[in-house]
Amino acid sequence: MNLIISERGTFLALRSERLRLQVPQQEPQEVALRDLQTVTVTTTACTLSAEAIRACAKFGVQIDLVDGLGAPYAKFSSPYLVGTVSTRRAQMTAYLTPAGLEVARHAIRARLRNQASLLKYFGKYRKEADPVAYEAIQRALPSLTALEAELDGIQGANIDEVRDVLLGIEGRGGVVYWGAIAAMLPADLGFPGRTGRGATDPTNMTLNYGYGILYARAAGVLATVGLEPFAGFLHTDRPGKPSLVLDFVEGFRAACVVRPTLALLGRGWRPELDEHGKLTPETRKRIATAVNDRLDTRDNVGSKKFRLQNIMVMQARKLATFLRDEGDYPVYVASW
Repeated sequence: MNLIISERGTFLALRSERLRLQVPQQEPQEVALRDLQTVTVTTTACTLSAEAIRACAKFGVQIDLVDGLGAPYAKFSSPYLVGTVSTRRAQMTAYLTPAGLEVARHAIRARLRNQASLLKYFGKYRKEADPVAYEAIQRALPSLTALEAELDGIQGANIDEVRDVLLGIEGRGGVVYWGAIAAMLPADLGFPGRTGRGATDPTNMTLNYGYGILYARAAGVLATVGLEPFAGFLHTDRPGKPSLVLDFVEGFRAACVVRPTLALLGRGWRPELDEHGKLTPETRKRIATAVNDRLDTRDNVGSKKFRLQNIMVMQARKLATFLRDEGDYPVYVASW
């Protein structure tokens, strides 16, 4: 279960082994700690008691604080859940070896395959209902496949030798993918194409906010398995930039954020902006709920079904074992 705190004036306290949520002018709610996985705080007007924070740390419940743009700015978790050194040492060593290059290649491969999977999912019933969007999807799919084949041919001793080439493939894939997405979006949204930081249109602001929720969850997952979230491979190092998080989420962006966002917009929901041009609290809560609900749905891995949030944990563990040279790091592709 994922608890979202978005109302101003909320107070989170501990009562036995349950969190007590007090919202102004509402009846108190209680949630058993054993049923919680994360607490996401999207408002700046919330009080967390020290008892509640300590109890969450004890039960392994991650508390994420997310700003109005969806960027995580603080996290509470137990330091003892990540008290491992061998994985981090292997991670740092891999940066200078072909293993690090393979992690970067994996990020782009996962991105391309999951972009294709998402387009197939939304294209299933559009041949008659929306021929223009269907044709755009059909044109995009071979291009994404060709880019993956191009990816296979890139070789180097380490990621620094070929990063620019890999990022070029990623960028070309993005042009193809978002072009198909634009064809699917309702015309009234006026989607200008994909824009990251600094976006001013509601669609991109919605996507960016959803990505922020995903980043916060991924950072906790990576740290829990002993990896350093700020030491990536494809994405370069920069103070305050969780580069491994950005590498890791490439395989989950489409399934966990873009898919629920497109579903909301396709059903007629529209994000709202306040007088300052920012997403309203109600809109932020709707996005956070959609992403967290999506993470709670099940998907296939092999012959079994797992919640997406658990698949993220499984993938993080496989990444850690790969970096320690103890196993493979297969690509997860969401069902369509």
